[in-house]
Amino acid sequence: MNNSVGIKIIWIAALLFLFAGVIMTVHNLNRSKTTRERMNKQLGELRILRNQEADLARHEAARREYEQVADKKPVPLSKLLQETMEGIKVDDVRESRKDLVDGWSVRQKEISMSEVSLGRVIDFINKAESQKLPWSLARFTVRTAPRIPGSGQVVLVMECLEKTD
Repeated sequence: MNNSVGIKIIWIAALLFLFAGVIMTVHNLNRSKTTRERMNKQLGELRILRNQEADLARHEAARREYEQVADKKPVPLSKLLQETMEGIKVDDVRESRKDLVDGWSVRQKEISMSEVSLGRVIDFINKAESQKLPWSLARFTVRTAPRIPGSGQVVLVMECLEKTD
């Protein structure tokens, strides 16, 4: 075999290897882009799962704490109303209950009052939320009374958890 033919074969082989290397590099770059996108998507899903896991842990801790409370019924709102808003007439009270898990339910009471001192309403809400098995203010509506400063019509929606046996 001639020396110049051997050199040409080596050059052709080198060019073929170079071309194959370029093709493989482009292919791997495209593949790494797809892999990166898939990994970013999985990282996003992992963040969501971790947030859900943290929420679940908080819910389980709250449930354990509520299970340890001796009296699993909240203080009646009528008693709290009597203590904080003596002499105020309650216009309407509506109650609903929704079952949750393992004998626990959420009770909701909508209380309507007219011409009530807004300061006394705040005192009532504070007292209700400071109980061992607390009531919490879910929603409220206030319409001020133009005749009496600092008072108005109030609709409170209070919620609490309770054990239903």
